[in-house]
Amino acid sequence: MEAGIDILLITPEDEMIPYSLKLDLPCTHSMAEYEALIQGLYSLLSFQVNRVYAFGDSQLIINQ
Repeated sequence: MEAGIDILLITPEDEMIPYSLKLDLPCTHSMAEYEALIQGLYSLLSFQVNRVYAFGDSQLIINQ
């Protein structure tokens, strides 16, 4: 099953930066959740970030 992920970055000035990515590999829902979190964190590398809030529908993945 192919999956896609959507990420919304919100700057301290409340600017919203949407980011979408199609995953070109078969994956489960949990795998897509992990990939969304990883990609979201990678997208923050170019910013000077001192706080991150992560939201998702899998508490197991978010809390790890």
